[in-house]
This record gives sequence, C-alpha cells and structure tokens, in this order.
Amino acid sequence: MRYILLLMLGALVGVNAQGVDFERWYPYAQASQYAQAHGRILMVYFWSEACPYCDQMSTHVLSDPRVSSILERRFVVASVDSHSSEGRALSTQMRAFGTPSFVFFVPQGGTLKEAGRLFGSRTRAQFLNELQQICAKVGGEGCG
Repeated sequence: MRYILLLMLGALVGVNAQGVDFERWYPYAQASQYAQAHGRILMVYFWSEACPYCDQMSTHVLSDPRVSSILERRFVVASVDSHSSEGRALSTQMRAFGTPSFVFFVPQGGTLKEAGRLFGSRTRAQFLNELQQICAKVGGEGCG
C-alpha cells in the first residue's frame, strides 16, 4: 500500500518509481545516466548568461507548457553553462561552438549516439516541430 501511495505521489510531482524527476534539468553526467537507464532521448542544452538568444529561448520557448510537456514525456535534459570548465570541455567534445545549442542523443547498446543538433534561437512552434522530428527519427512513444 505504501509503495502504491509513493507511486501516486511521484506521478503528481513528475517523479517516477526510480526517483527521477523528468521535469528537472540535470548536469550532463547525471542526465546521460538517466537517459540510458530509462531509454529516453538526451537533450544537451548549451547556454550562456551573456547570450541574449539563450534568454529568449528560456523566456519564450523552453518555459512554454507544450514544450515542457514533450520534454517531460520523452527527454532527459542536461543544462550546460558553456562558460564553465565542464561546459567548455563538453562543447568542444560535442562540437557545440555557440549558444544556444542543442545536441540530441539516444541510448544505443550501452552508449549514446547523436540523433541531431540545433543551433540558435527559434520560435516556439519551430522548436516543438523540431522536437517531434527528433522523436520520430529515433522512434518511441510520448512525443505527440
């Protein structure tokens, strides 16, 4: 009975049975582990505080309930400050040389395979369409 109540409570706040809250955005290492463990698409979002286009994406696109909903259903999001030491290393490794950049990976055979990338600011409708295209490309449910 306690387990059922915990599952119900977790569903109300977006946490699954393993304690992962897919509404949250995580550091890269944690997000990549969750993506592999739960078979979700990993979206690595490179941003910078000095980037007006990142601010536009955060304010007008990423905060939109429709965008949040698709991300929560099918993605794990890694938020990476491109000016941090980790961010500089990851942006070089992933060839994300500007902000905002979005690099998508899918778990495949114990590793993460790149599934797409986006660079620059875009409209809400365009970003939603691109998220759905990534979902369609990699297959799976929960992107509609």
